Amino acid sequence: MENQQKEKIHYGDYQLLAEILDISSDAARKRFERKEKGAVKAMRKIQENRKQFIESCKNTPSID
Repeated sequence: MENQQKEKIHYGDYQLLAEILDISSDAARKRFERKEKGAVKAMRKIQENRKQFIESCKNTPSID
């Protein structure tokens, strides 16, 4: 599961994770790689929300 989640990381995800955790992006990446619970949970939410956002945009005829 962890490898699958790591494969889904997109450009900017660590920066967003860093903002959520209020730390540097390098520290956020290291926390995720150490599988710290809060970092892994937040990254999962980032990935899920991105997927939902993309799907909602695809279902909307036009975005103003």
